[in-house]
Amino acid sequence: MEKENLIRPSLLSADFLHLSRDLNEMKKLGISHCHYDVMDGTFVSSVSFGEPLFSQVNAKYGKYITFDVHLMTISPLRQFRQYALIGAKEISFHYEAISNDDLAKIPELRKEFPEVKIGLAISPETDVSLILGIANMFDFFLIMSVVPGKGGQGFIQGSENKIRRLVQARQLNHFNYTIGVDGGINEQTALKCYEAGADFMVCGSYYFKSKDRQSILDGINHTLGLDSRKEGI
Repeated sequence: MEKENLIRPSLLSADFLHLSRDLNEMKKLGISHCHYDVMDGTFVSSVSFGEPLFSQVNAKYGKYITFDVHLMTISPLRQFRQYALIGAKEISFHYEAISNDDLAKIPELRKEFPEVKIGLAISPETDVSLILGIANMFDFFLIMSVVPGKGGQGFIQGSENKIRRLVQARQLNHFNYTIGVDGGINEQTALKCYEAGADFMVCGSYYFKSKDRQSILDGINHTLGLDSRKEGI
């Protein structure tokens, strides 16, 4: 399977007072995807971005950067529709927040928003075997390698094993979903995830706290044996 854009900066770790500067830099660096966390203060304790900010950044940068919306909320299908209506092209929600009734509504969402990629996020406490039976319903999976809701956490060891399980299921069943990992990504953990088969990685603090973000991308690529300018990272 052809690799998608490997590194996706997480806007949650950006400088909110200089958001345009950080987004302009992403555009200059050729970053095609940016992770957009939506936290409701209930599914997770923190509150983050909402629809008004998404509308603004997507209107200005959506031609250059795809904002993949990560819903850490207790009513994700309702919010899925709201974000799809204002232009989101990739939206994930949590396995831990949905019911069987919600799963039954996914075909309806696909008919209404055929251009939107639908993803399923999996929290650290969830056994990946629980989602294998519904894997064919999703375009991508997001493995949480930190506890959802806070930035700057360390990578939870063993998260790469979930990636391997999803890769095995994809190969065995000839599925086409992609696999992402979110949290605690640096050169060392990126290597673990890449070797396990991850198609993309969400990188927050490690990227945004650097004064030379090109060097962060180049450093990860060097560790992985890739050329960022060839791979589009």
